[in-house]
Parts: sequence; structure tokens; C-alpha cells
Amino acid sequence: MGVPLAWLMRRQDLLLRVVAGRGGLDRDVVWAHSIELADPAPWLTGGELLLTTGLRLTADPGACEDYVARLVKAGVAAVGFGVGLSHARVPEALVDAAEEAGLPLLEVPLPTPFVAVTKAVMERLAEQQYEGVVRASRIQPRMTRAALHGGAQAVVRELAVSTGTSVVLLDHDSKVRTAHPPDAGASEAALRAGLSSPKQAAAAVSSGRDGVVAVQQVRVGPRAHGRLVLVADRTLTPVDHLLLGHAASLVALEADKPLRLREEQNHVNALFLRMLLDGSVTASAALDHLTEAGFPVRDGVRVLVLRGGSPRRALEAVGTELAERGLPLFGRGHGGCAAVLLPAGHAVTAQTVTDGARARLRSRTWAGLSAVHDLADGPAALSEARNAASVAQARDTLALVSFESLAGRLLAATPETRKVLATLAEAQLAPLSAHDTAHGTDLLDSLRTFLEHNGGWEAASAALGVHRHTLRSRIERVRGLLGADLDSAHVRAELLLALCAWQEPGGSDRTG
Repeated sequence: MGVPLAWLMRRQDLLLRVVAGRGGLDRDVVWAHSIELADPAPWLTGGELLLTTGLRLTADPGACEDYVARLVKAGVAAVGFGVGLSHARVPEALVDAAEEAGLPLLEVPLPTPFVAVTKAVMERLAEQQYEGVVRASRIQPRMTRAALHGGAQAVVRELAVSTGTSVVLLDHDSKVRTAHPPDAGASEAALRAGLSSPKQAAAAVSSGRDGVVAVQQVRVGPRAHGRLVLVADRTLTPVDHLLLGHAASLVALEADKPLRLREEQNHVNALFLRMLLDGSVTASAALDHLTEAGFPVRDGVRVLVLRGGSPRRALEAVGTELAERGLPLFGRGHGGCAAVLLPAGHAVTAQTVTDGARARLRSRTWAGLSAVHDLADGPAALSEARNAASVAQARDTLALVSFESLAGRLLAATPETRKVLATLAEAQLAPLSAHDTAHGTDLLDSLRTFLEHNGGWEAASAALGVHRHTLRSRIERVRGLLGADLDSAHVRAELLLALCAWQEPGGSDRTG
């Protein structure tokens, strides 16, 4: 998956111009990177749009030919040459060399910064990834329903139709169990590929005259039940591989159907929940998906967050509790916590789910519950639940802490004041976030825990699982970065409010 050069050239705001290699505009760019080295090849992996001002490149024909040859050998998709700095225009020798090699050469005018080109490529790649996730999230439930109603044969057909490929299922004796489409030529090609793949290999991909072939082992635990073979006349995408893996798991349901079906459906639901909680799925689409999954949303939804221990084990415990009550699990790990979607107004309560999950877990668990929200307000619900869980941990209470019970909750819940708090958070906490990102530190979380424990060194360091001297060192670093007097109650209060409103770029919560 990549960004077609032709698409990038249609971005009129970038003012790019093709000066050589026009025949290669059908190439895909998988990355955009600025490199001014005389020989950038050792740092390239192929498919890049290499951006340069030619700082170390002369107009000598021999040097230009050598430069282009190295880039072609490294598999570069194209070169973007910035003019107006090192060179007033693209050197003719470079144009000639690129044209001779068939390497697309783009002129980047001085008003267009390289970062704008890189941003355009990165944003389009992100869009494609999101589109792939959405596509997979739509196909996977169909495939699951096919497994329920038609077994392995229906799954193979759904996989072949959804991916536009040929699919063959081999049993553990390497005999064809089912195939789609029922085309002898394609099935024979897939059969040869499946038989040539080592039986012990979990997955394998190869290319040949029959096309691209992917083989996925079908197994439940130590028991292998065969191999699923997919043959395509094109390069396989991450979505193809995701769907192939999903199909193999569904076929394995014949051996352990109830458990495996629930695990796969939970995986799909976790992908959906991630999009719901970061606000990247519309309320109408969320309503359709949840309704189809048998999740009641008429009275709104809440988010339950469990802190402490393994998020994966917590989700397994909650999933079991919900399954026993006829509800699907929509849960995922988030920032070291387990976040779970619950229906408001349903007979199953957050307290019941929490108590049941705790009974199945050995680790100490703190729980926080959001207020009731509609499906368009997932990020706010997650933020509320994580803040409530943080309070539960700070109080060291096993009682379920609801956001409604917190004093001052309206200040964080009202849109107008949240906007003010968000501005405050960005101004106060951006230096800490930047430092954490650059150095892999945990200053934000340390500050939050320190403030929630009222500046108590022993309690805060115990909650973080670090020595009090380590915490003191972190807080001193915070003082230096913020230039703030943390001994002041007013400063502490302002920082705590800022932490409650702190949001990731794009809207996801950064606290808790």
C-alpha cells in the first residue's frame, strides 16, 4: 500500500512539476524523506519519495548518473528536487540521468517546504490505513456470519469474494476440502502452492508465475487442521493478510467453535471500539454496528475503565461476565488500562461486571465509570472513566468510582469550560508531553499521580511503583520544564485541572 505519484501530482497546492520519468507516475510512494547525503542508498529500503536540495550534488554528468543509479538500485519511487537553495533549477545532467533510468524526478519550488510534501504523503497513508481498517471491520462480521451459517465452505467463499482472489482450503492430509471460485486452474495453482509450503509454517507468502500466494495454517492450539491458500494476481495488502488470518481462525472454529468465535468477534469489536473512543467513527455508523452486534444503545452508553494488573486478563474476565449475560464485549487496552463499553439502562450494571471480573482476577483492580453519553461523545466518555479510575486508585478504594460522584465534574463536563481547560492544558502540559515523547520518560503520569495523592511522596511513589527518590527526581524535572512552583496549592489545582482536560492530538485522551 502506498500513495500513487499521480495522486501527489494532482495536489495543486504543492506546485510540483514532473521534469523526468513521467512514465513512472503510476508508482506508489510508501514514505517521504529528506536526505542530503551524497550517497543516501544505505539508509533507504525502497518505495521512498526522496526529497533533496542537491546540497552535495554537483552538475557533473558522471556524478548525476552515479547518484541516480544508486537510487534506482535502492528502489526509490521518485526524487523531489527542491530548487532555489543549493541549485537555482534542477541540473540538466540530473534530468537526463533520471529520464534515461526511468526514475520520476519532480521539481519542488522554493515556496513549497519539504514538510508539506511529507505531510501530504503521511496523511494519505494514514487515510488508506484507516480505510483498510474500516473495510476489514465491515468484512469480518460478514465472514463471521458466514462461518455461523455455512461453515468452512461459506468462509472460503466470503474470503475469495471480498478479496477478489482464489482460495483453497486443504485439510490436514493436504487434500482439497473446498475452494472458491470452483475453477480448476486456479485451484490447481493454489494446491501446488499449499503443498509446497512447509506444514509447520504458520504463514508463508511467495510470488511466481501463478501470482502471489499466501498460505495460512488452520489450527486450534497445538492441533493443526489444515491450510488456507489464497492466490492473487496482484500484490497482497495488509487487509488481505488480515482477512486471510481471520478466515483461518473462523475455519478452526469447527474444532472449538464457541470459544474461538468469541475471541475473533472480540478482536473485531476492539478495533471498532478504538475508532469509537477516538471519535473517528460517526454516530450513525456506530449505531448500526452496535445494533447488529446485539448491543443495546437506546439509553446511551458508558465507559468502564479498570486499572491495575494486566489489561488483557481484565478484558477476558469482563468478556466472560458479559457473555454470561448475553452481551458482546467491546473492550480494548488503553494506556495500561482496560476500557469497556457498557449499555446504559441495561439490566447488567457496571458494579456487577466489575465485581465479577475482580472475582476472576488475582491482581488488585480499581474501577472508574463515565457518565451516560451518546455515541458521538466517545472521547469524553473515555476521559471521564479514566479520571474516575485514577481517583479510585488514588483513594485506594475497591468501590466503583463514577464520574458523577466526583466533585467539580461539571467543570470538566461542560463543553464551554472544557474548551477553556483544553487551552490551559495545552499551554501548561505541552512541554512535559514533548519531553516524554523525545526521551521516553513518564513525567505527565508522575505529575498526575503526585497531584492526585496531594503531594504525598510515599503514596504517590507506591502508586507509580517507583522509589520515592525517583519520583522526587521526576518532579524536580517537571518544575524545571514548567517553571512552576509546585509547593503552591493554586498551581497544583491549576495543573490538576489541566491534566483532566489533556488530550492527544486528534482528540484521544492522554491522562490516566
